[in-house]
Amino acid sequence: MKKLNVLVTGAGSGVGQSILKSLKISNLKLNIIASDIEPFNAALFRYHKSILIPRVENKNSLYEFIRLLKKNRINILFIGSEYEVEFFSKNKDIIEKKTNSLICVSPIKTIKIAGDKYLTFKFLKDNNLPFAKTYIPKNLNDAKEIIKKCKLPVFIKDRHGTSSRNIFLIKNKKDLMKYYELVPNSIIQEYAGNQGNDLKNEYTCSLFFSKDSKLIGPFIARRVLKYGTSWSIEVKKFKKIKPILLKIAKLLPSVGSLNIQLRDGKKGPIPFEFNARFSGTTSIRSHFGFNEPEMFINSYYFNKKIKNPKVKKGVALRYIDEIFLNGIQQNSKKLLNRKGNKRDWF
Repeated sequence: MKKLNVLVTGAGSGVGQSILKSLKISNLKLNIIASDIEPFNAALFRYHKSILIPRVENKNSLYEFIRLLKKNRINILFIGSEYEVEFFSKNKDIIEKKTNSLICVSPIKTIKIAGDKYLTFKFLKDNNLPFAKTYIPKNLNDAKEIIKKCKLPVFIKDRHGTSSRNIFLIKNKKDLMKYYELVPNSIIQEYAGNQGNDLKNEYTCSLFFSKDSKLIGPFIARRVLKYGTSWSIEVKKFKKIKPILLKIAKLLPSVGSLNIQLRDGKKGPIPFEFNARFSGTTSIRSHFGFNEPEMFINSYYFNKKIKNPKVKKGVALRYIDEIFLNGIQQNSKKLLNRKGNKRDWF
């Protein structure tokens, strides 16, 4: 069988790298092409072919993507950058029609809910699901009034932020004064579940929606966050978490993966964030048997029936690694389509 040409955007991000790793360990015959908007991103130098792509906010980005997909004969496009998800959802039909490339992206309505923490809160509340109370302060004085009626501590967050960026714990009015101006489009959200950042309280979960509308999963992992990413991850069934995930899945139509973050506590598991895309833990899920990029290709491209995979138990620990470009300077024109060097440290 001829190899499929698969393009992954956002190769410099944790999500993009996680998709690439999952494709690499899949059983599919693929030509994997890494892409990013910036040339100095590690994953670009781990694959035989890599390309630079335009920023989606650029004026001619739609035309440029159509040109690049046609030129490279891309069969399937995976989105590794959260900043590109809405663009590809809005333009999915026209891009697929003009390029014959299949884009893995969910409907815009789902993406809007998942990309907005206040809309996520409203979705949960309106559907009688557990939620963390969430407020939109009009200004600093309004924020002061909000925290007066909340049980402290609370979080102040960017309403549209991801990867733990612009999230601050507010224990008192002094903290609010310190952090309020640092957070754009701020919301104030109660602390969901038990307090503390240990391997007891927080869960990152995924549900996969196949082409024939079958729900695969869920995959459930308990985690500790560090540097805005899952750093220590424990994988097992966690039967307590499953029911609420299935309720959300029935109400939020998706293509491929839907990620849900929850925290557990005295009131039970409380969802507080959705991501209508792949996750930074996609590769970890793949290692334990839940390979979502592979399932997407088999379901949406090859029209295969997907069975619920057997997920192994275990623990994953993240660490930092490096790619070396020996003899290369930052302004070099010979950057792409060469492999960087990776040391065998262990």
